Amino acid sequence: MTVYLVGAGPGDPDLITVKGLKLIKKADVIIYDRLSNPLLLQHALPTCIKIYVGKSPSNHTLAQDDINSLLVKYGKIHKIVVRLKGGDPFVFGRGGEEAEVLQKEGVKFEVVPGITSAIAGPAYAGIPITHRKYSSSVAIISGHLWDSSRIRETFAPFSGTLIILMGAASFNNICTDLLSIGYDPKTPVAAIYKATTPAQITLTGTLATMRSEKIESPSVIVVGNVARLHDTLSWYEEKISSSLKRKKVLLMRTKEQFDLSCEILHSLGAHALNGGNISIMPLEWDASMISKADTIIITSVNAVPLITKCVSLPNDKTYVAIGPKTKEKLQNVGISASVPDHYTSEGLGEYILNHIPKSSKILSLRSIKATDALQTILYDYEYTEISVYDVTYPKINERAIKDCDIAFVTSSNMARALEGRLNDNAIVVSIGPQTSTTLESIGISPDVEAVDCTIDGMISALLEYILQR
Repeated sequence: MTVYLVGAGPGDPDLITVKGLKLIKKADVIIYDRLSNPLLLQHALPTCIKIYVGKSPSNHTLAQDDINSLLVKYGKIHKIVVRLKGGDPFVFGRGGEEAEVLQKEGVKFEVVPGITSAIAGPAYAGIPITHRKYSSSVAIISGHLWDSSRIRETFAPFSGTLIILMGAASFNNICTDLLSIGYDPKTPVAAIYKATTPAQITLTGTLATMRSEKIESPSVIVVGNVARLHDTLSWYEEKISSSLKRKKVLLMRTKEQFDLSCEILHSLGAHALNGGNISIMPLEWDASMISKADTIIITSVNAVPLITKCVSLPNDKTYVAIGPKTKEKLQNVGISASVPDHYTSEGLGEYILNHIPKSSKILSLRSIKATDALQTILYDYEYTEISVYDVTYPKINERAIKDCDIAFVTSSNMARALEGRLNDNAIVVSIGPQTSTTLESIGISPDVEAVDCTIDGMISALLEYILQR
């Protein structure tokens, strides 16, 4: 019986080590983090117990002590337990703390190093962290809970490359403090957002020009002369943008969702076409049913504002959200929710079967057009569905649908709206299996189906499809 502390790499699932992937394929239990790519879980055995313990800057699923207890518990009863950690477990991954607990409790462990984002992020941005002309040394520091006084007292100006992880929230203070201890204002800086993923974006400038920029998490920050090489050596972002450059991508979403998707597509050189904004029509429903439920399922990000407008969600319930965006919306109103490994109705059903007791009264708040997949999966539970909204397309942009090179089909509703309208040459990208089934039922065969049912997942699947053609 062994707990393997496995580095999942920086984001690109192909950057997992051979040994790490072998262990994932054999694991009895996988306890995984937010920054480990969910696509890696596709390799797990059907019988594998998968436990999400991810931490975001604003929300921790479990405290570190609770994670340690899980490792000890499962490490004593299962042959192969994989603790899957983003990057490398011993580079700001608290892997050392977990190893100490396992050793103290007499649980055998091994460490499988991973590719840290401190190296891979700059490499994918065309920034060599060492270079004979510019830098012969590297320092990697944590930007989490940045302490200005400590950095001024203990960290002198550094002639090599400075890599800062977990520094997005403190980025402005970091730039200011580095300037205050003697760094040249003209020192090049790069901030690499979502490194090694299709959503990667690199912002560059100097300490002086970047100190007022807002940097999103997760970002790898590079300070030093090597950062200037991004402009000439940026191979990965160039590869992505050349694949999608000037391609017209069709979307049909709410205005807010369309605007967010536009930003991602535009950053990749693509042009987003609006095939028609979704209209969310609230329905009358019995809000008193919430008090009778133990577990509440929210099946769409669109449902959250409609629900909270009618009722204040109680904190003494168990909440399960269909995906990270829905979870984030719930967090904004003070509700903590779990998310399944797969962001589909089937994924929700699997999560409920594995984590929610049969005695639990389950309430699903959903669209009136949602499928009956959950009803089928949860037949053995006291399960109730309530439709809280309907989805319509009040005005469809026929020209955009005809002109698109690529159609991102993000729901079964959108699939039905495309019936008889889509041009035959468009590459059709489905967000997941339910949407693919709907497309096929109306005579449209999807060229690509995302494994990770998000816009980022659709882009990743599309790029893989284009690059392999």
